[in-house]
Amino acid sequence: MTRYRFDNLDVAHFLDQYWQKQPLLIPGGVPAKALTVAPDVLAGLALEEDVESRIVSCHQGIWELTNGPFTEADFRLAGPWTLLVQGVDRLLPEMAALKEFVGFLPSWRYDDVMISYATDGGSVGPHFDQYDVFLVQGAGTRRWRLGERCHENTPKMAHKSMNLLANFTTKQEYLLSPGDVLYVPPKVAHWGVAEGECLTYSIGFRAPRLSDIIARFTDQALEAIDPQLLLADPSRLTPTSQAGEITQRDLQNARDAALNALEALDSGVWLGELITEQGEPCDPVLPQASKVVIAACAKVNWLKSDNTCRVFANGRVSAPLPMQVIPTLTALCRGEVVPVDSEHPVETLFGFLDHAGALIDPSEHGHDH
Repeated sequence: MTRYRFDNLDVAHFLDQYWQKQPLLIPGGVPAKALTVAPDVLAGLALEEDVESRIVSCHQGIWELTNGPFTEADFRLAGPWTLLVQGVDRLLPEMAALKEFVGFLPSWRYDDVMISYATDGGSVGPHFDQYDVFLVQGAGTRRWRLGERCHENTPKMAHKSMNLLANFTTKQEYLLSPGDVLYVPPKVAHWGVAEGECLTYSIGFRAPRLSDIIARFTDQALEAIDPQLLLADPSRLTPTSQAGEITQRDLQNARDAALNALEALDSGVWLGELITEQGEPCDPVLPQASKVVIAACAKVNWLKSDNTCRVFANGRVSAPLPMQVIPTLTALCRGEVVPVDSEHPVETLFGFLDHAGALIDPSEHGHDH
């Protein structure tokens, strides 16, 4: 499999100065050979029932959003319009290679590759996202304007289905040509407009919601803690001076007890389960397959703990596995095709991943051997 990295990018400098801080233009960051989807192929995907797609159009200042699946007649629109298709890396094997360009970032934060086709003047309007995105220009050119950093109370247009900004002040402006990459951090306003027909590949990253993290973290502790265990305060109790008062000392004692219990009972398993739940299981392929690769629709991550390794796949967690599985596991997580090894302990790894629906036979899905 071809290995890609962004050209002209100092990774350490990017992570220190730009990641989730400020936008960055990476000129010529992606070669043309990695950007091969044709507009008619994208349109064909949008006709399918199980593909997430939408069309955004703007006619006489009125924005309209339509969700797929579409028919060919839906593409005959007056005025500028944009077709967007989500998860193209899961639909077209060759698009999964774009993930390699961002391989220096934690893979568990990676979401998907969305591709958009726009007619001249096509746009999805001024908006901001809650996630990091690398906007890779394919065929044609698109002009991007970047604005202020937004927040939950930033004024929006009155629109029933689109979160468009009511006001937009341009702070930076870039014209992207084929292969150029623009990194946009979360909550930074941006507005791209096609100059002629164009294709844009969006490599998105999405973090778990803090509310979900807190819920999983505490749920794990609740499952493990002795329900009869009571709050103790052998060295915190002081004489009561006012009837009915909960003192700051009482509050701090209860808070410390809760936090100490959470820390003591934390195995880290909750995070792996949470971030891989978005995966879509496939049918098992073993023992028939002699080689395997992780399915594009699957989510697989792993965690070292106490000289063992816990593997997470599509929301499931493995039993502790020996550290010897890590070379095979990392190769699989890089998207490599790996021969099935019947020797223990790797056999246990393959068995878990197959049972979780995370593996496919590459010979049946057009992957390189």
